[in-house]
This record gives sequence, C-alpha cells and structure tokens, in this order.
Amino acid sequence: MDDYINTRIQQAEASIREGQLASAHIALKRVLRRDPHNTNARILEADLCLRQGRQTDCEDIVAALAGTDLDRMTRRQKKRLGGICMQIHMYSMALQLFDQAREKGKFDPSASYQEGICLRRLGFLERAEQVLLKCLRKRPNSTGPYMQLGHVLNSMGNVERAAGYYKKFISLTKTETGAGYWCLADIRSYEFSDAEIDTMHEALVAMSGDPLQSSSLYFALGSAAERKRDYEKAAEYYEKGNELKGRLAPFDAGQYAGIVKGLKSVTGGGVVEAEGRRPNPILIVGLPRSGTTLIEQILAAHSRVQATDELPFLEKIALRLDMHGGYASRVSAMTDDEKKMLARQYDIGARQYMSEETDYFIDKYPGNFLHIGLVKRMMPQSIVIDARRDPRDVAISAFRQLFNARNEFASSFEGIYDYYKGYLEMMDHWRDEYPGQIKTVRYERLVSSPEEEIRSLLDFCGFEHEQGCFEFYKQKRAVLTPSVSGVTKPMYTTSVGQWRNYEPFWGDSMSRLASLID
Repeated sequence: MDDYINTRIQQAEASIREGQLASAHIALKRVLRRDPHNTNARILEADLCLRQGRQTDCEDIVAALAGTDLDRMTRRQKKRLGGICMQIHMYSMALQLFDQAREKGKFDPSASYQEGICLRRLGFLERAEQVLLKCLRKRPNSTGPYMQLGHVLNSMGNVERAAGYYKKFISLTKTETGAGYWCLADIRSYEFSDAEIDTMHEALVAMSGDPLQSSSLYFALGSAAERKRDYEKAAEYYEKGNELKGRLAPFDAGQYAGIVKGLKSVTGGGVVEAEGRRPNPILIVGLPRSGTTLIEQILAAHSRVQATDELPFLEKIALRLDMHGGYASRVSAMTDDEKKMLARQYDIGARQYMSEETDYFIDKYPGNFLHIGLVKRMMPQSIVIDARRDPRDVAISAFRQLFNARNEFASSFEGIYDYYKGYLEMMDHWRDEYPGQIKTVRYERLVSSPEEEIRSLLDFCGFEHEQGCFEFYKQKRAVLTPSVSGVTKPMYTTSVGQWRNYEPFWGDSMSRLASLID
C-alpha cells in the first residue's frame, strides 16, 4: 500500500507542477480514500485548492494540519506548508513553520527569504531587513531579496536606500523589469533620468509579449511623464497600462451591484450596549486614495491605538458566510454564539499584526465598507471612519496607481464611477441603520483645517487630545501602503484638485464623476 500511495503522490505532485490540476485531483482523491490523514497528500491538496481559486477550502485544510502535531512533519513538509500559509495571509503560522524547518547550524536561503517576506507583511521591518540582508550575503545575485529590501526601506521612509535596492533588482532580473521600474515610480520623490526612460521604452519592446510587465512599464512611464508635467503623455501611458491591467483582471460591475443590493437588506438590529471588549477595532473605510492612510497615521499616534495593516480577515469571514447560505442572509440571521465565534476568529487574525496590548487597533482595508453590518454584529463597540474625497481626485489617483491586488475597478473611469456610486449607496444605508456610529472625514477639510478636524475625529472616538495626533508625521512607525510618502510630512493641500491636470484629456469622465459629489 505504501508503494501505491507514494506513486500516486508523485503523480499528483508532477501534475500540479505541469498545471494538470484535474489529474492531480484524481490522484490525491485515491490517496486520501486509503489514508485520509496522509500529510503529504493533505499539503498537496491545500496547494491544489489554492491554484483552483478555492481559498476557503485551502484555509480549512491548513487549519486542520496546523491543529495536528507539527513535530511529526518533515522539514520539507513544513517548508511547503509554510509557503502555502504565506499565500493565504497566515504569516504567523508560516513563520512558525519556517523556524521549525530550519536545520540547526545551516542556513536555508529560500526559507529565510520567505521568512523575510512574512516579517515585512506583519510590519516587523527591522527583523525583515536583517533576515533579507543575510540572504544576500549568502546569495548576492538573488533578485528577490533586493525587491523585498526596497519595500522594507520604503516603508521605513528611507527612500534613497529603497531606490538603490530597486535599481539593483532591475540590473539583475531578466523577467520582472517592469515591476522594478514601477517600484521606483512608486517612490513619489524619485526623478527618472532620461537614460532610465529610454531603457523603459526599450524594455517595452523586449517585453511586448508579457502584459503584466508591459503594464508596469506603462505606469512607470506615466509617472515619469507626470513629474515632468507632461500630462498629455502621462495620460496616454496610464491609459495603455490600465487597458492591459483591465484585461488581466476585469471588473464585474454587475456582480458588485448585486452585492450592494443584497447587503441593503441587512438591518442595524437596534441600540447596542457597551460590552467592554479589548482591543476594539477601528475600521477606516473608503475608496483607495481617499485619505484612509492619513487618517490611520493620525489615530495611530494616539497612546490607546495601534495600527496593523489592510487586514483580509473580514473579507474571509464574509466569503465563508456567502458560501454557506448567502452573505446577507447569514449576517441577518446570526446567533449570539456565531457572533462570538466569528469575533474570536477576527481577533486571532488581527493579533498577528500587533506588537503590544492596546485598547484599539486599526483595520484599514478600504473594502471593509461592505462588512460594516457584519462588524457591528460581531463587535458592536467597533468604531467606523468613513473617508471621503472629491471623486475626481480619487479617480485620478486610483487610475495612476498600479495596485498589487484587488481594486479591479480602478482600471477604468467607468469602473471607478460604478464602484464609488455603490460605496455611497452602501454608506448611506449603514448610516441609516447605525445612526451616530459612523464618522465621515472629508479629505479636503482635513488638509485645510487639520487641527479642527483632528479634534473632531478624536472626540468621535472618545479619545483624549494628544499632541502626537496633531504631529502624526513625526512617528517612526512603518507605513505598508503606497501612501507612505504622503503621510510622513505635515499636512499639504497640493493634492486637492489634481484632477484638473487631466481634465483636457478625460473631461467627460470627470464631469460624470462630479455628479457623485455629495
């Protein structure tokens, strides 16, 4: 039987490697029918689920494996399971597995590289830097650590060193030139030389068959043209980059509208009573580029608050509920036991990103606006901040940003319009259902009258007025989003009305977006 199982596992592994997922599924099914607890087969099954887009199934398998005796796993099994954990955002579990897989007295460059990525994603930047530098000492021509070190230093505010690492990555890579140049462009203070611009044009020709890298190059060229105030050329590049990006990840406006319509059936459930839980979440919601990171930076400067990241956990809970009875229906029919169980799940996930005990933590994933009804049932004392900005400036800023994932709507102004319209409808609904429990912060007012608006924000949260919140830009904390350059200096108003630079080229779209100004 062992030979039979080993042969089928080898078949499954080869099939996954070759992209023959149906064949892999059949081979694993045969193994698990004979040996339901076979660790190799279960790890391969989790990998297969991930490749098939069945993330919740993958998470269930990983959770079951994590609940077993990890000491019985081989080092190879732990490394492979750790790699899967990374892809489903279980970074703490991945770190534990990589640590256990490390052989005493030996350095494993691949495992250490993955460990560095996990540390960066969890916000432990100094440790991430040390691990990644050690990887480079062992393998100085390995490209990945240079890219990751660029991300680490950029988040720490050291843009000169970050640019140096990105340039080294570009010089070494043969397949991800576009990604390297976009990382340079994402450093807002970086000025491209004429030679670099020429090199990007040459790379566009060489990588014409790779839409992902070509899209990145167009975005980088758009950014370079914009910094030279050549807005016409910038608009041309951004359009080309978004066209390619939109093909790779199209936005389904109809499906999104259906989600919004369904969630409008979720009611508030009456007045809530204080329950004394700690820590409580502060959700900062809005469209990307609407000022969410600025608000986060202000609140994170308070002694009672800790920032985390754009956490994926509410979205995961929502997806799981949707698969088992429909999201809106399940939220409306939640029992008290379900609320407590889901709140615990959310807490466990969020605590991975916390380095200390505080009264409140910030979850800054903008898309959480869809989950306010869920959060208010799970954690009634949660604080919700609604970030608003002129939809034309939001649209221009999002259209110029090459997002790593999600935000498929940002590839066209039609998509941005539909998404923002749905956002406004959803927030109007939640405000009706939870009167007085949602604070709207308008970007234009915040940057023009910061002291008044910050006081109002702190009062809404029930926080004392601490000077650090008014001098938020002096913080040393890491910022893990593309807005890092904009929140490490005092308030400025130069981002207000930036849409006017592009009005000659996208005037009709700007006029349509203006109809959403509330």
